[in-house]
Amino acid sequence: SSPPPSSLSASKMNNMEIPRAAPLLLLLLGLASPASALSASSPLVRARVAAATAPAVHASPLLRRLHPPVASAATLQQPDAAASTAAVAPEDEWIARVDLAAFGKECRELGSRLEKGQGEADVKHLKRMILWSNLCGAVGVATMWMKPNFISVMGLSLWTMSRWTMIAHHTCHGGYNKQDDGTGRFTSLGFALGSVQRRAMDWLDWMLPEAWNVEHNQLHHYSLGEDSDPDLVERNLDNLRQMPALLAPVKYLVIAFLTVTWKWFYYAPNTYKQLRMHEMRRNGEEIPSSVDKHDPFTIGKFLPGMASEAPALGYNFVDYMRKVAGPFMLIRFLLLPAPLLLVNPLFFRRAVVNLLLADVMSNLHSFVIIATNHCGDDLYAFQNSVTPKSPSFFMRQVITSVNFRTSNGIRKDGTARPVHGITADANDFMHGWLNYQIEHHLWPQ
Repeated sequence: SSPPPSSLSASKMNNMEIPRAAPLLLLLLGLASPASALSASSPLVRARVAAATAPAVHASPLLRRLHPPVASAATLQQPDAAASTAAVAPEDEWIARVDLAAFGKECRELGSRLEKGQGEADVKHLKRMILWSNLCGAVGVATMWMKPNFISVMGLSLWTMSRWTMIAHHTCHGGYNKQDDGTGRFTSLGFALGSVQRRAMDWLDWMLPEAWNVEHNQLHHYSLGEDSDPDLVERNLDNLRQMPALLAPVKYLVIAFLTVTWKWFYYAPNTYKQLRMHEMRRNGEEIPSSVDKHDPFTIGKFLPGMASEAPALGYNFVDYMRKVAGPFMLIRFLLLPAPLLLVNPLFFRRAVVNLLLADVMSNLHSFVIIATNHCGDDLYAFQNSVTPKSPSFFMRQVITSVNFRTSNGIRKDGTARPVHGITADANDFMHGWLNYQIEHHLWPQ
């Protein structure tokens, strides 16, 4: 047997100065210790890498190096196995020894077993997380009339973060579709969709839920690590990454700004752009050639002279504010604290300040637990797409995602401690349950 021919131009993504700040923040916050994207995934997922056996001839995931060495780049397209082997960095040779067919078969079987195991326990867990989230919100709302303080800010921040990352996230993926109680509320077709009232009751955040469903559930999950992945960090921050080392302080200042503003500055407008393109495709309309489909859309593009793609996609700043950001801003920062005006205008002003500080904290917290999920110098990026649910698709989810400390960790004998319990759930709650990122991408429902 020999490694597959020129389909394999493998290596890890270039070491990035930018995302390192996020794991550092995570460690400083004490939320978790990072785990390797491959070797430290939980016992549910283990790549079938037979280091002592001969290479198999199963098709390999198409990998690419962002900046391939000149010496190997010239050999990437050579058809013979010897040239292909020479083009692969030593740390990437494991891919030729993976039995992808067997790996894919095991992933599908395990996914089927996990799906059949869903039931009442999952519903109880969801209800417990809703309770915890609501308790955080209750503490924040009940104390936001006070002078700006840590308890109010953290309560409001955790309320917002948890409503998105572990309630909306899993529900919008269809994780509770089969446990529907008949109301359709906690299903992928009902949660937070259709009206401002539904959005306010289920999941009120900067992003429009319909837009997030398209950007995240479809584009991100089915094109992970590809150029068409809207969340490809090194592509979205390429201009910043290409700055000379002399400007490193500027890089960190920009990242510091993004960590506390990214939902309203980038994520909400970019998800809406993806929704508009999705709607145009669905209606049989052609995306104008002037629109860069993969260029991140920030709020600054609405400014005059910024060559915004919005008009070409049929919307403008007023439309965006009316449908996306406006309802959140009105309800969260004005209507929620408005009753305090009847008591004391000072209380209202204090509440608005606490709510604004909580939004900054929620942006920071969510950046730390989300941006790090697909960043790292041992992760891979890809040139082409693969068939969903194929062996290569499953492998990509593993080698392009990162797990962080899960449950209560791993015992010295290698076995996992209980997944649930107060300590375990508290750890995972602070991660927004995103610390199981590999498993989530393998079986998002």
